Amino acid sequence: MSERSMSPLGKAIVNKICAGQVVVTLASAIKELLENSIDAEATKIDIRLKDYGCESIEVVDNGLGIEEAQFERITDATYGTRLQFDANGCIAAKRPLARSRGTTVIVNRLFHNLPVRRKYLAEPAQMIKEFSKAVNVLTAYCLVAVNKQITCTRVGKSGEKVLVVSNGASTSLQDNIAAVFGQSQLNCLIPLLQVTTVRSDVLAEFGIKDPILDENIELHGYISKPPGVEANVSIRPPGSRVSPKTDNAGHGRSSADRQFVFVNGRPCDMPKINRMVTDLWRRCSRETISLSSSGLRMPVQSTSSRYPVFVLCFQVPTDIVDVNLTPDKRTLLLQNQNQVLALTKAVLLQTLFRSNGVDLLSLTNKSFETDVSAIEIVDLPIDLPSPAVQKKRPFVFEPSVQASKKVPTENCLLQNNYSLVIPSSTEEPRLVPIPSLAFEKSGYTENIDEFDNRDADGVGSAENPLELRPSVPLEFSFTKLKQSLSSVSTDLSTVCSTSSTSAFSLGNFRAEDSNAAEGELTTYFNKSSFHELEVVGQFNLGFIIGLHNQDLFIIDQHASDEKYRFEQLCADHRFVCQPLVVPQALDLSVGQEQLLLSNLDVFAKSGFAFHVDESAPCGRQVQLTATPMVGNKVFGRADVEEMLFVLAESCSRNCRPTRLRDILASRACRSAVMIGTALDHGKMRRIIRNMGTMEHPWNCPHGRPTMRHLFHLGRLGIEN
Repeated sequence: MSERSMSPLGKAIVNKICAGQVVVTLASAIKELLENSIDAEATKIDIRLKDYGCESIEVVDNGLGIEEAQFERITDATYGTRLQFDANGCIAAKRPLARSRGTTVIVNRLFHNLPVRRKYLAEPAQMIKEFSKAVNVLTAYCLVAVNKQITCTRVGKSGEKVLVVSNGASTSLQDNIAAVFGQSQLNCLIPLLQVTTVRSDVLAEFGIKDPILDENIELHGYISKPPGVEANVSIRPPGSRVSPKTDNAGHGRSSADRQFVFVNGRPCDMPKINRMVTDLWRRCSRETISLSSSGLRMPVQSTSSRYPVFVLCFQVPTDIVDVNLTPDKRTLLLQNQNQVLALTKAVLLQTLFRSNGVDLLSLTNKSFETDVSAIEIVDLPIDLPSPAVQKKRPFVFEPSVQASKKVPTENCLLQNNYSLVIPSSTEEPRLVPIPSLAFEKSGYTENIDEFDNRDADGVGSAENPLELRPSVPLEFSFTKLKQSLSSVSTDLSTVCSTSSTSAFSLGNFRAEDSNAAEGELTTYFNKSSFHELEVVGQFNLGFIIGLHNQDLFIIDQHASDEKYRFEQLCADHRFVCQPLVVPQALDLSVGQEQLLLSNLDVFAKSGFAFHVDESAPCGRQVQLTATPMVGNKVFGRADVEEMLFVLAESCSRNCRPTRLRDILASRACRSAVMIGTALDHGKMRRIIRNMGTMEHPWNCPHGRPTMRHLFHLGRLGIEN
């Protein structure tokens, strides 16, 4: 065998690999160009996307620009770290242009030299999805960029320009929120309150011993007001009022599409903070709902599944944060992460739980300490009617029964137990103790004396106590029980050691235990395997036993048939729509609006209808004119927003709102084969064959598993 020498990769290959790792999507390409303009100290940045960015991306700014002496070094691999070029590094042409100071960068036909990525980007459905992600990135920068005007427009095929997103000439975070999401959204937010000290329980939760946090870590921003909390008048323009529609929007959104976290002015992904903020906001909403329902008014909508809108801006020292973990620099590594989490929770508690002037922390005993001494204990009588006289009387507890002789107290199971005795008179009932029960070495004995009819503390005793049955000795021995348990444990350990040595297989995959096999089942058991699954029979009128090679599987007949019917309903069922008397305006971003317009048929299957006004400004062109009509359920804008969020993530043509999905799941459940139904081999084969046509055959719509591995026949020595 000839020896092969190792040689380094060429510079062109290295640059191409690095470029492929950084610029992987349309959003990442726009992000890199935008950050170049921000680094050039530009105060006005104009981004133009032709054909949703698939044809060309143009970024024009008024930054410092590039000196002519540096032209030759633009494409040098040692110049800068922001952009990588796939050309040979040579300038093709030079020509003067009349323009103000700044830089214009044009990217034509993104991923032209990468056919697979180019074909994937050019697909109509994928193009809208990538455009929506790019708009989300631009929205984040429009929010955090203060004193920088960022404008993005989309150029259509006929040359028309459509404004996508812009923050205007803003001078604060408050102005950016109003410019991007509208004044109505700003009215539904409250600013984060600053804290000087952090609660001791919060410090203990994150393992912080020093009560003084780092002064260089700061947090400011806005969050959705909880239900019942009036909008902060300080962030409303003079003379504006909050309408009922606007007040309802303060209860959050049906999706987490307006949750932004920034660290040192850079958008980033921090799932821990997102989950903590959402959890605290929902808990505060539940506390506010409980107060509203007990006194003033019931809330308009439940917030148990809503998502708050928040913009959190952290300022931390640059020496405690590392942003170079991933090429997109959205994943950060914080040195003092627990301090950041503790500060965030303290600020949220101060803002949310005290935003309406009531200290709701004192009302919450689930995660915060409650002052027990402040609780007033009131004795309330318990009504108990007597069989003879229907008179309500409180319980009286009295130890008035004694055993006939002293019983050994060792190995005692019950001591000082009480039973209720109802006297036949109208006097107070009482609880009498059952004597201690003891185990003797040879058996179990119980002796109970007669009731003592004495009065205690002036309370009448039972005149006619209940008749007691005679005690019966029961032969019982702890020694024999221990011996039996030890023998059973020995047998179980032998079985476990024997079974652990043999693994079961499915085709080419093997797993050492059942849990691992069930996890690998979804990977190696493909749809064609269902057609190869042989029906063995029915078990307990609820499960189908199937055989594949040497593996036995148990299939839930109801869950499997239910999932098949559910997927058929999701694909084919069209809900009847109810026209609205007054169309509802939809407050959508430009990306969401374009996503809706390209998926009108998907919304039509769910019973939604829209009116499109092309003369209206972008983002306000669509109005909701009809909603699904299902019983007494009311559907509206929140369901449309939820569908848009799911479409942006998955592009599934069978997308349905959660409530409509639950209705279809209920219909599929009621019409499916029930547990307890006897099936012949033909019906069992039909259920198994249908599983091979499903998109997700492993769980029913309610989450119950449809199939589990049962046994491998190789353990019994059966080869064929």
